[in-house]
Amino acid sequence: MLDLALTGHLPPPLAPTSVAPVIPVWLELSETVLRVAVLGAPLLMPLSLRAPTSRPVFAVSLVGLGAYTAAWAAVVWAPTSTWSTSLIGFTALAWTSIILFVGIALQSTMRFIPRYRPWMYLSAALLFAVVHTLPMALMWDSYY
Repeated sequence: MLDLALTGHLPPPLAPTSVAPVIPVWLELSETVLRVAVLGAPLLMPLSLRAPTSRPVFAVSLVGLGAYTAAWAAVVWAPTSTWSTSLIGFTALAWTSIILFVGIALQSTMRFIPRYRPWMYLSAALLFAVVHTLPMALMWDSYY
């Protein structure tokens, strides 16, 4: 979402005019399917701010949002820094989302799925984070 807001300020590997590496179709498809599942599932979950576990969940979610925002800030405002040009720093744009997903998983319930457990959502979210990070790693490898 931040990528849309920052489109005009993106460094060369992420700029719309840059030549991106060829991402395998299976990876693009996997990312899309998992994105829909992981981002859509919370819409079906009754998340309550009044639940006893809501404060730690809110704290984890804030840390996740902060990490995601910081990753974008580093790449946009210091694109040639050691962090932004390292594999870990460059791909942080993708993998920091897992922190936010952990926050969602901590309080997730899906009453309409028999024997649902939060680890199920977290497993899908972790798999999404991996397949979301791989194209970023390919971009990093082709540029740096």
